[in-house]
Amino acid sequence: MDGNYVFLCGVMWCRFGQQDAGKELLRAADSGDPDMKALAGAMFANGTRRLRKSEKQALIAPWLTEGMRSRRWLWPR
Repeated sequence: MDGNYVFLCGVMWCRFGQQDAGKELLRAADSGDPDMKALAGAMFANGTRRLRKSEKQALIAPWLTEGMRSRRWLWPR
């Protein structure tokens, strides 16, 4: 597995939540190369935190008032 490929999988996982990319990151995290393990593990963890945050926002969005939705601190870009 190539470092560029793992990085691109990380981008797809972190940015778009693409499941196949997440699976590839997990596969790379089991490799014997310590640098590959570190990169894959860090990118997988980062994507997981981001997806959890998005899921939480999606769950509470229907109950928010319009004024609450417009606050920048609540909906980061």
